[in-house]
Order: sequence, then structure tokens, then C-alpha cells
Amino acid sequence: MQNDCTNIYQTARKVAGLTQERAAELLGLSPRSLADYEAGLRLPPNDVADRMVTVYNSQLLAVQHLRNSTQLARDLLPDVQTMILPEAVLTLIDAVYAFADDKLDRELIDIARDGVISEDERERFDHVVQRIRAIAAAAIALASMPRG
Repeated sequence: MQNDCTNIYQTARKVAGLTQERAAELLGLSPRSLADYEAGLRLPPNDVADRMVTVYNSQLLAVQHLRNSTQLARDLLPDVQTMILPEAVLTLIDAVYAFADDKLDRELIDIARDGVISEDERERFDHVVQRIRAIAAAAIALASMPRG
């Protein structure tokens, strides 16, 4: 398990305002199992992580858990930062406007027009994709806001 993400389960529980004992009870786990997950000794199975997402009301935990689970998920899903609602909204809008202001949509069209990313287009394409990943991370952060 990745050391840089070992406390995502503990952080989500604490944000939810639950003690480890109460959370274990609500999740149908032993306190020892929950402690192991929170210490990074074991990765919770997907069904346990799914219950944590519901009990802790933390959609962001789902994204973080998936990134912890496989290299494929780390490669595909952006690293999403915890934000408060106004910060998440402004970050997303700023990223979208910056993309448009820099005319990266047109850049992407120009690169993709012939269906091939040539060697001389690779650096430009990678830059556009990096900016798209920033938009995706901001969108996921906003979509991951706690419900109600």
C-alpha cells in the first residue's frame, strides 16, 4: 500500500466526526480491522471502502481508495485535493477559463485533426493533456463534496 495515502480512511472518519470504535460498529468491522486500515497495514476491500464512503459521507474517499488500489487507477485518476465548496468551484472555473483563454481546445483540435500525434506534436499534446487532468481533478473535487 502507498505510504503517501495511508491515512485517507482515518482522515475521512475524523472529518465525519466519528470515533474509531463508533465507525467500526457502523461499518460492521472489528476496531482492530479499522485500526489496521487507518494505519496503512492493510488495504480495505472494496466493499468495506464502499461502506466507508456511505458512513463517512465522503465521495472523495472513493477516488482516493481507487487510487490506492491499483497502478491503473493511479495512472487514470487525477490526484484530487480536499477543498471547501467555494475553493472547489473557483478552482474548476479558473481551470476551464484558463484552458479556453489559452485556446488549448483549438490546439487539441489541430493536433488530433489527422488522427495521429506526431513526434513534433507530442510535447504540445502532453501539455494539453496535463491541463485537462487539472480540470478533471477540479471537477472530481467539486463532485466529491459531501451531500446534504
